Amino acid sequence: MTNDNIVEPIQNQENPIEDVQVWSQRLIGKTIVFDNVAITEETFHKRDLPQVNRVLRPNDPTTRDYRRERLNVITDDNYKVTNVYYG
Repeated sequence: MTNDNIVEPIQNQENPIEDVQVWSQRLIGKTIVFDNVAITEETFHKRDLPQVNRVLRPNDPTTRDYRRERLNVITDDNYKVTNVYYG
């Protein structure tokens, strides 16, 4: 089963605020899955994120480098998305 609701938007370098709003609407409240399992309305596959991304749970170590094209997906301990931003 595929989830047609998760389609990678074109990264809008001219208007990254609009692009992050699209990702926020699609991801916040959903849970990331990493394996080849069927997804539901409440989940999405990590592979459906833009190529340059990082998924961060509370207390995960991170680097402080700024990468304009990187989508940061912030989750709770159970991989439920709470925030999305570029950088």
